[in-house]
Amino acid sequence: MQQVRNALNWLSYGLDRAMIGMVFILVSTMVIVTTLQVVFRVAFSALSWSEELSRYLLVWGTFFGATLAYKRSNHIAVTFVIEFFPNKLRVWFNIFTYILSMIFFAIVAKQGLNMIQMQVFQISPALSLPMKYIYWSIPLSLSIMFIHALSGIADEFHKAFGEEDAE
Repeated sequence: MQQVRNALNWLSYGLDRAMIGMVFILVSTMVIVTTLQVVFRVAFSALSWSEELSRYLLVWGTFFGATLAYKRSNHIAVTFVIEFFPNKLRVWFNIFTYILSMIFFAIVAKQGLNMIQMQVFQISPALSLPMKYIYWSIPLSLSIMFIHALSGIADEFHKAFGEEDAE
């Protein structure tokens, strides 16, 4: 059990590190493109592709940024009721919450894949980019969150049964 937990934590940590870099690159590029858009609109002629590229960078940055927030448990949560429970009961509530999250992630990722299949022929107007590449942000980010949830479940099981796990 400890080996599975270590493997899941290693994978979750590696994906999280990669997402930090990706979000930094996406947001930095979005800031540069938006700045260029303003400069060119004022001083020269407007860049026809900049607004669309900024929008798609925002979409990818938002979905990948959500994985960072999920990994760190920074999403909005109502915890005042859970704090009254004993620690052993909290562990099981957290596991239940992770399982519900994983069900949600799987459903939305599947719908994202359906959207990709439906949009396979759609091309973006300014960049002439196939829209399926934009929609890939949905299943990719939700798959990463699914892995983070698996890692969270392994950690919760370790909290519940950690003393029996010493090998």
